[in-house]
This record gives sequence, C-alpha cells and structure tokens, in this order.
Amino acid sequence: MGRFAQNDLAISPLEQFVRDYVDAREGVWDEIEPQVYDLLIGPEIVQVAFDPEALHEHPLAQLASPGSPLLDRLLGDAAERWSSVRLYRTGLNLHPHDLESRLRRAISLSADTTADIQRVRVMDFPQGIFWFKATFSSDQKEEELLPVGMDLHYQREVRHLEPLLSSGLLSPYSDISLPEAPHAGLVAGYRAGRGHAARTVAALANSRRRQWAGAIEKQIARMSAYYARLREEVGEQAARGADPAAVAARTVERREAIDREERLRIAELRQKSAIQVRIKLVSFMVVHQPKLLIVVNIRTKSGLSAPLEAVWDPLTDNIEPIPCPGCGRPTFAFRLDRGGLGCSSCPPVRHATRAQR
Repeated sequence: MGRFAQNDLAISPLEQFVRDYVDAREGVWDEIEPQVYDLLIGPEIVQVAFDPEALHEHPLAQLASPGSPLLDRLLGDAAERWSSVRLYRTGLNLHPHDLESRLRRAISLSADTTADIQRVRVMDFPQGIFWFKATFSSDQKEEELLPVGMDLHYQREVRHLEPLLSSGLLSPYSDISLPEAPHAGLVAGYRAGRGHAARTVAALANSRRRQWAGAIEKQIARMSAYYARLREEVGEQAARGADPAAVAARTVERREAIDREERLRIAELRQKSAIQVRIKLVSFMVVHQPKLLIVVNIRTKSGLSAPLEAVWDPLTDNIEPIPCPGCGRPTFAFRLDRGGLGCSSCPPVRHATRAQR
C-alpha cells in the first residue's frame, strides 16, 4: 500500500484521488519528490507528475492533469470498478441537550396548543447520493457532473452534501446497530433525484444556449456580410457589361444562386448549433446516517390531541421540516382543530379525523 508522504496535508484533490485509486487496487505509490510519484498497479509501473514543470527533470513521467490520457484511463477504470458503494456516517452526537425545548422552539403552534415528546428513538436514515453526467452537444461538446442527494425517508433533496460526505467520517462499517427508519426504495430515490438533476440540467442548457447563440449570431452576421459583398460584386460586374439584357439575366441567376447558398449555409450553421442534452447516471452511494425519530403529542387546552412525527438531524443540529399531515408540505407551523392536525395552507376539511377528544 502507499506510504505516508511529508506533504499529506497539502496535496491536491487530484493527487489524493490517484493515491486512493492505487490503494484501492492494492498497489503501491511512492512520492519520490513533491508532485512526482512512482506507481505500481498490478504488473504495471508508471511514473506520474502533477506539476508540468517537473517533466523537465523526469522525462519518463506522464503528466496527470484533467483531460490527460492517464487520468482519463484511471477515472474510467475507477468508474467501472466502483460505480456504487454503501457507507455509514460516523462521529455524530446523538444526545442533544434539552431536545424538548428545542423542539418547542422549532414548531409554531397557537397559544392554547402545546407539543410534548412521547418517544425518541435513534434510527438509521438512508441517504441516496446520485452522480449524473450531463452532456451538452452542438458544434462543441461539454460535460458536467452533478451530484444529487436524496433523503429516502422524506424523499427530499439533501441540502448539506459536503458535511454528509465529510472525509474521514464515512466508514464501510457501522459503529452502532440501528433499525432502519421507514423509507422509499433506492429506485424511487433515483427517480426523484433524476427529476432534480433534470431541472438543473435544463437551467444549464438554457444558459449554454444563450451563450452559444450569441457566438452563432456573430458567425451568421459575418457570413451575411460575406454574401452581401458577393452580391455587390455581381452588381458591379453587371454595370460594366456590354449587353445589358444578357448581363441582367446572368446577374439575376447569380444573385439567386448566392441567396440560395446563403440560406443553406445559415440553416446548416443553425442546425449544427442546436443543443442536444443527455443525462446519465454514472455512480451512486448510499450513506446510512443516524437521526432521532421523535413522536410528539400535539394537545390543545380544550382536550384535542393528535400525534406528530419529527426528525432531529445531528448533522445540522436541527429539527427537519415536518410534512403536514393534511397536504404533505414541509412546514414548522401547525394548528389543531376538530378537523384534525394540519398547517395554515390546507383547509380543515381535508384533514383525516385523527384528532381525538
């Protein structure tokens, strides 16, 4: 396996990927000087340099940079070998101080309504992380990698991917055995994640379309100016002709030919510049994260009561927005009446008769 290098705390993400890749392939890497490595992967020995200036002193080294053949080969092999993984988020505080007071501050209720915790249970909440590759093609081609995280319990997008995937706090093994919280399957999470990715890709495509359309219009303007000069030259030649009738007929034919060619070239240019978008799932990860599932009793002074489930996320140290029992929208504001428990956005008649006297 790889050995510890003096500058481990200052290496680039690209270097870290190559070192992790070699370790995962059960190979050996040796940093012979800063940003220059000897790699042993299977029977193959390769010398790589991450600094182009180092190639002068190491002419046998291959440059490892974005888009280089070496890095493309390693990335392609890694994608084929490890397109999915299951990990466990560790290092979280599962004993928040004064949870009931924090819950009451988070939930907005009317003056005559209170929220009391009935039961708290630590459970495993799977989070699906999907990496989509979007390809934008016209007369040029660009690619974008889009990570989308989905909380499979709520089928809600994860907004804090960076702390969830924090380096050093993901383990292939769970440090505590927990029951899984109710959640949708991975396929449902993928479909929801693809929907989020599609909206992002649509915005990126529109941005590129505006950007590329500006360049195309400049090309069309230059092309139109070129054909305009051709028409002017035809007119000048006609003015110098000896036989006005014959020259006029040839002038009309030549101008019509120029017009047809101009229309054809502009149509071809517009067709080539049309953006085609493809989106593809390239890898996914399931991260199991412990959270607190809280059963709350909502009670009014008149004697009405209804249960409500809330989730406390130790990663953000907050209560997550709670789906309204009536309309399903995430909220923190609730009211309880004879029609049931709901939020201010949905009429009482839509609530199930869960309230009990």
